[in-house]
Amino acid sequence: MLGMVKSRLAIAIFAAALSLLGSCNARAPQSSSSAVERPGEGSRTTGALTGILLRDIADDTSDRENEPDFEPSIAVNSTKPSEIAVVAFSGSWGVRADGTAVNAPVWKSTDGGNTWKKLPLIPPPPPLQLATGRKVTLVGPADQHIAYDSSGHLWIAEMARDRDDGNFTVNVLYRQTGGPEAPLTSGLVFGDGIADQPQVGVDVSLHGCEAATIYTSWLKTDHENSVNTVSRSGKDARTVPVAPDLELPTRSTRIATGPDGKAYLMYKTRQPSGSDFEPVFFRVRRSDDCGITWNALGPAGVSIHGPNHVTSYYSSDFGDLAKTKLEARARVRSSDAWLALDPVSADVYAAYVNRDSSGFGQIYVARSTNQGRTWTSTRVTDGRAHSAVPEIAVTANGAVGVLYIDYVEIGSATRFRHNFAVSTDLGATWSSQLLQSMDPATLSNVDVGVDLWGDYEGLTAAGTTFYGVFTGVSIGRKTTQLDPIFFKLAMQTGAPGR
Repeated sequence: MLGMVKSRLAIAIFAAALSLLGSCNARAPQSSSSAVERPGEGSRTTGALTGILLRDIADDTSDRENEPDFEPSIAVNSTKPSEIAVVAFSGSWGVRADGTAVNAPVWKSTDGGNTWKKLPLIPPPPPLQLATGRKVTLVGPADQHIAYDSSGHLWIAEMARDRDDGNFTVNVLYRQTGGPEAPLTSGLVFGDGIADQPQVGVDVSLHGCEAATIYTSWLKTDHENSVNTVSRSGKDARTVPVAPDLELPTRSTRIATGPDGKAYLMYKTRQPSGSDFEPVFFRVRRSDDCGITWNALGPAGVSIHGPNHVTSYYSSDFGDLAKTKLEARARVRSSDAWLALDPVSADVYAAYVNRDSSGFGQIYVARSTNQGRTWTSTRVTDGRAHSAVPEIAVTANGAVGVLYIDYVEIGSATRFRHNFAVSTDLGATWSSQLLQSMDPATLSNVDVGVDLWGDYEGLTAAGTTFYGVFTGVSIGRKTTQLDPIFFKLAMQTGAPGR
């Protein structure tokens, strides 16, 4: 993500192609494409979803700089579900010439996602003093991930880099110590200068833990090693390498906690091939002792797809944009896995990518009903298009949702499509809806090295409702551009018996 971080502050990304389908309460800009698309195209479906609310989080007042809004993350306050928070590449922290701080933004809604405010909540972290005596000024945000704890307090894991050495990166853990619109407090700084892709998970159960346990999984970039840092209420830290040396290199590190106090960490072990696809194993480890150890599933954890490898992406050009004159790319190197737990049954769900016999990268969902010991996989997509960037969430009534991107090539053009698929029978069948479609051929003002999607987007669930955010095309703005697009879907039907 470092290339994106270095270039994002100098760009405004514009788009002029959008096709919006489905029952969505939002106004759709004009599309420049004459291609006809149908709900469910690109994914196996038993019927299109209805009742999806779609909103552009940004507008011409809140986003005067036309920020790129890549790599969004979303969280819902379980104590007050009308309060929703989103972070994206929507602005940076910094210091003015007079020495006053400029805070990076958090988007917040207090009415369930109908309206949004851009709040300056993320202050610059204090300078970092290295053992060598050098003082490091940290700039950002870079990769970031967001969560609420059981008390309704917001936590954000931020990746930051050295202003003078872009290869020196750390993670900063922010927490809410004041009101919902008060700036967050910066706390732990960890990562040894080689940190990337932090994910924050909060143990909301407190089963046997001394205090609120904050899990931050991340990638140690020197050897591509998946690790986890555990904090007690954000006041101390213990960093545990999760993958042994024989599994390196790893990527796509994800964290999730369950209602029973168990924590799960997912990652992929790579077998580099030098091509856009490579053999991988998606593995899950479990901690039953508040993150002190991660061997509850044995010393090697468990492969969620059995003893044989699957084939997933390690590509710098998802969608083959190199064939166009665009400077932009859609990189999918750590964009092929996500993890979630059923908040009632504690069943574990993992979404992952596998290029199967269809010849296309496909989205699969694996489910474990015995705390990660064994898994059963089903395919979400239908084998007609390359798919990537899956996120997964589970509602309180057992519905399983998957947000993902696929693309089709129409002549020399590439059309990217955000889709949302839902299963109400524990993953046996899936209904899907095309949320938004975009032809990036008309994008302008894009610097070399810009990654359209980043490493992930956002999906969560609170109660019986799904909440998601993706980087899509603006709705109702004077200048058509990429914006953070929010959606939600209330599930009237869940899993059998729920």
